[in-house]
Amino acid sequence: MRRRVHLVLSSLLFCILLTSCSLVDELKGSSNVNGASVEEEHAAAKYSAYINLNNIMTGGMFDRAIESYTDEFGMGEEIYIGEDFDSFTSVPGLDGLVRTVNTAVDRAAGEPSYGAADEALIQLGPAMLDLLDTMEEISDYYSAQTFKEDQFHRGKELHSQFIAQYNTYEPLADQFYNDFDEIAAQQKLKDLETLKEQDFLIRYYALSVVMRAQDIEKAFYEAEIYDENILDYNVEEYRGLFDRLVDDSKQFMKYAKEDKRRKQESWTTLPELDAALQEVIGTATDILTILETRDTSINRDNMIMSSYFSQVSLLIDAYNYNIRVDKVK
Repeated sequence: MRRRVHLVLSSLLFCILLTSCSLVDELKGSSNVNGASVEEEHAAAKYSAYINLNNIMTGGMFDRAIESYTDEFGMGEEIYIGEDFDSFTSVPGLDGLVRTVNTAVDRAAGEPSYGAADEALIQLGPAMLDLLDTMEEISDYYSAQTFKEDQFHRGKELHSQFIAQYNTYEPLADQFYNDFDEIAAQQKLKDLETLKEQDFLIRYYALSVVMRAQDIEKAFYEAEIYDENILDYNVEEYRGLFDRLVDDSKQFMKYAKEDKRRKQESWTTLPELDAALQEVIGTATDILTILETRDTSINRDNMIMSSYFSQVSLLIDAYNYNIRVDKVK
């Protein structure tokens, strides 16, 4: 299975400014106590649902469930069974993934319209649900160790079913990514503009630093730079991206230390966000060292690029969780 890198950031501006995004369907009047209209609440809920779907597909639990299975049994039409195979444990929480898919699909027909992205999601949803059904059956099959009784007969059938469903899913997923990218990019810029206008500079730089980390990811992806050809990337171009990441990180940390501003913005930097940010900067620094010295020995396992991609994904997850926290310690 090819490495998929996707660059949609889960920036939920309405959830930054409002306190009841999750209660949108219970609203009765034309606006909530924070002054946001029902239309704005529904817009936030739809964007959130799409972002949550995107996240489980790009480094999240859905993606990990697929990777876990294919790492064990392969992506060929015929199942691969290792000589020392004795068990397989699937990623937990498949029921939660089903809810995430259904929530996004339910929002697809609602306002605001995302045009082609809505149509792509309507096609994608059933394909994801089919895969999740098969994953659940696979999980049950191996948990019960039925493969020992039937000599992998059903396991082989499930593998063929999984591969066929994945081959249906993948182009639909790519279409959704492509169509939703533009929507997400526009939303990120709106989020930044609004945060700066309202003098929410902790939140402004928190979002900006994640976008800077993604700029590096995107630059490598578009240049088709991976561990094996990392030295092909222009060091000066990378240094510019790196400096912007570090500069925004320093601004974020500076503002996040101000008690008055934390209270104003209802912000607490959670340990998960701080740790994820430090990991990203640390790996980004190592990449700069490799490009400047042209010494790849620091990349001991030849996985520094894939490590950076994974760390950016974790940073996004941590950021998304942090922006929902409105209690200052």
